[in-house]
Amino acid sequence: TCGIGIPAMTSAAEGAAQLDVGDYAGTAGTLADLAASDPSDWRIAWTDGLRLLATGDARAAGGAFSAVYDELPGELAPKLALAFAAEAAGDSASASRYFGLVWTVDRSWIGAAFGLARACLAAGDRPGAIAALAAVPETSSYHAAAQIAAVRILVSPGVTGDDLHQADGRLSRLTLDEARRQQLTVEILRAALAWAGADHPAASGNGTILGCEPNERSLRFGLERGYRALARLTSDRGRRIALVDMANSVRPKTWS
Repeated sequence: TCGIGIPAMTSAAEGAAQLDVGDYAGTAGTLADLAASDPSDWRIAWTDGLRLLATGDARAAGGAFSAVYDELPGELAPKLALAFAAEAAGDSASASRYFGLVWTVDRSWIGAAFGLARACLAAGDRPGAIAALAAVPETSSYHAAAQIAAVRILVSPGVTGDDLHQADGRLSRLTLDEARRQQLTVEILRAALAWAGADHPAASGNGTILGCEPNERSLRFGLERGYRALARLTSDRGRRIALVDMANSVRPKTWS
């Protein structure tokens, strides 16, 4: 439902099973019966919070998870649940706070890092989002996904020259298959070309961007190479033709 699981609930196994198969009305009825007999069982509030979150009532879900948090203040799962509920309710400040609490305490809760990045982006905090993703350990199976996401944030609208150099550096340190590497290369160079064609402050340093001088002509040649490399890597004939067309369209005009 929200990636945080359901605790074992012997007395509420039926409600948990109903939730698993999407029988939300049945879950509500079962939980209401259980609450009537034992209103102090925090597991009832937990499961009801998951039901409410699944049905789109994020604010009510947050109330249910708050009750669990009051019972289990030292546990991370209620904090993560509160973060998801706040995010779903559009409360990026609360989402950021709870995701950050979880991520600060335990770096194995990778969902908290991605959640924190989303909350930072919702608040317009690009550096905070990149910092959250950059902290995903290299030992994690999600490390590459986190760094790819960071690269894509760096080259999103509003990109600067420094962002482009950072994206270049991050990509160079990643171990990726050739298709994904070329796809990111194209995304970075496409952003760089848009940046080069607009008024912008100079980037710090004079380095190239993925081997291209930071000017329109060089970036067009680099982007052309990227499209052609992607075309060679795809087995889809229609996509190959489209990529070759894009390569031809971006190539700078020459006299030869």
